[in-house]
Amino acid sequence: MNPVFHSQRLTPPQKSPALFTMPKRLTKNWLAYEFECRCGCRSGHMDPKHVGKLQMLRDEIGVALKVTSGIRCAEYNATIDGSAKKSWHVPRDGVCYACDITFAHGPRSNSRILKLYTLADQLHFRGLGLYRGRIHVDSRPSRRARWIDHFWNWKDS
Repeated sequence: MNPVFHSQRLTPPQKSPALFTMPKRLTKNWLAYEFECRCGCRSGHMDPKHVGKLQMLRDEIGVALKVTSGIRCAEYNATIDGSAKKSWHVPRDGVCYACDITFAHGPRSNSRILKLYTLADQLHFRGLGLYRGRIHVDSRPSRRARWIDHFWNWKDS
């Protein structure tokens, strides 16, 4: 910025407001924006206990993970083929209990995904889904649920 002259007096340029703010950190490795609805509506927030379990999973697996789908508003959820109408991705009373995760780097082979799924099961996630290249994890308060997507292949890819 160039200095501004006022009545023969030189004044320093005004500081502009910060254009960047630090993202909200939920745990050591998870940031709030990673879970936001992909439509940009910013509805809801992740259940802190669920994110704490995700951190435990991340620590146990020992490599970076990434969220492929986190919070979904009802409108966005309706646009996803095969999504459940009562998906745990959709916030209940503003709180989301589910996300889909995969490896941030390296191959997403079936053997690696299966290892991630097995560790998530050992950490007692209530809902677990096995998909090609990712898993679904949720902390639903209701009874446990386990499923395998029909595209899953037990042969390593």
